[in-house]
Amino acid sequence: MSPRNLTIALFISLAVNLFAIGAVVGGLVIGVRMTEGRQMAMRPGPPPIFTAAESLPEARQDAYRQALLAEAREARQALMQASQARREAWEGLAKEPYDPATVQRDLAAAQAIEAQARSVLETRIVTFAEDLSLEERQALAGALSQPPRRQREGRGERLRER
Repeated sequence: MSPRNLTIALFISLAVNLFAIGAVVGGLVIGVRMTEGRQMAMRPGPPPIFTAAESLPEARQDAYRQALLAEAREARQALMQASQARREAWEGLAKEPYDPATVQRDLAAAQAIEAQARSVLETRIVTFAEDLSLEERQALAGALSQPPRRQREGRGERLRER
């Protein structure tokens, strides 16, 4: 093989190797970014009913949180019960013989449990608001009517949903 052909083969080999290394490194970088992207996916933050305390003056924030604390524990239990009832209702889709009326009835029962839990919390907020000034009630109403905040998982950064 002539020195010229050997030099050309060497440069071609170098180019192919650099291309292969670049492809591997690029694939790794893209893979890492995709993994981070999944971890940083937007997750729902706390519902407005709990973050609404931030709209109140500091003196009222603790009182609001305390007012909801007992009801929130009960509501959490009820929502877990409703979630379990919903899962059991959906399992009815796979049963034979298929009975749509039973599935509908079970789903309605789960929805009723959720509605009752929400009603207790909302009633407590309405009762709490009786002692607030007009400006405080307006701030609370504005906070409660906002959609849930979104936060980035892993960083704890809260972002408003656009």
